[in-house]
Amino acid sequence: MDQAAWVSPELGRISWADYSDQLLAGRTHVAARTVETERLCHERAAELIGDVQRIRLTPDLSRKMTTQLAIRYAPETVARTMRWVRLTLNQAVLDRRLTASPADRVRLPRSRPTEVRLLDPAEVATLADALPDRYSSLAITAAYTGRRWGELAGLRVSDLDLQRGRLAVRSTLVEATGQAPQLGPPKSKASERSIALPRYVTETLTHHVEVYKPVDDMVWTTEQGALLRRGSFGRLWRKAVAESVGPPCRIHDLRHTHAAWLIADGQHPKAIQSRLGHGSIAVTMDRYGHLMDGLDDQIALHLDARARSVAPPARPERNRDPPGIGL
Repeated sequence: MDQAAWVSPELGRISWADYSDQLLAGRTHVAARTVETERLCHERAAELIGDVQRIRLTPDLSRKMTTQLAIRYAPETVARTMRWVRLTLNQAVLDRRLTASPADRVRLPRSRPTEVRLLDPAEVATLADALPDRYSSLAITAAYTGRRWGELAGLRVSDLDLQRGRLAVRSTLVEATGQAPQLGPPKSKASERSIALPRYVTETLTHHVEVYKPVDDMVWTTEQGALLRRGSFGRLWRKAVAESVGPPCRIHDLRHTHAAWLIADGQHPKAIQSRLGHGSIAVTMDRYGHLMDGLDDQIALHLDARARSVAPPARPERNRDPPGIGL
C-alpha cells in the first residue's frame, strides 16, 4: 500500500460484461460505426465468458475464449473481439481494478491480409462509366483524391473551391445500425485536410454540380435528395464492377489505387501521408511501404540523370614523365 501497488479486491468485484458495458457507454469520442463494431465484440465475448462474475479473468480463461471464438468465427473477427477484451482489461488496470491484464500474452490468430485491387487510369474511367451517371464523378474523385467512403458521401459544395482547385475534408458521413445517416466530424484531426485537385477532377466536379443541383449543400445524394447509404450504394457499385473491371473491387480500393499512383510517381511519403489523412508517417509506411521497394532504383536513375545534365569538367592531360626525364 505504501508503494501504491495494492489494488482493492472490492474494485474487481464486477462482472466483465458490466464493466465492458460501462466503457461502451463512455465511447462518445469515437465514430458511431466503431462503437457499433465494439458492441458486437462485447456481445460475442460476454456470451463466452458466461457466469464469470468478476472482472478478474484468468489467462487460462482468456486462452480458452480465443480458442472457442476461433471455432465459430474468421480470424479477423476473433482478433477484433479479443482486442476489445484487451482494451477493457487494460482500462481496468488503469482504473486500479486489476494489477495486470490476464489477456496481455494471449496469442491471437493471424488475420489474412485483405485482397487489394489496384486499378490503372483506364480501368477507373471504365468503372466510372459503368456507374449511374450521377455517381460517375464520385468514382473519379475517389481515385484522384484518395478520400475515404465517408468523406466522399459527406462532401459538401461548400467544401469545394473549384476556382482554386481545392477540396477540404471537414465532415464525414456517419452510419449506425437503426439510425439515419448523418454528417459528423472527420475520423481524426489528421483527417481534416485540404487536397489539391487535378484539373481533370475539377472539371468533372464542376460538370456534376451543374447537372445535379445540390440538395442541402451535398455534392452526392440519392435521386430523392437523401444522404447516401453504404449498403444501397454498394449494390450499385457491385453491379458496375461486374459490368466493367470485374470483381473483386471495393470502393476503398480506389483509395489504395490513389496511394499506389503517388508512390509510383515517386512522391515523398510525408506528402502521401498528408494527402491520405493518416495520423502518422508510420501508418502510411506500414500500409504502403511494400509498394515503395522499387523506388531506390528510381532514385539511382534520377541521380544519374542529374549528373549527366551538365557537361563533365575538362581534365588537363597528365604528364606521364617525371620532371627532368625525357629531355
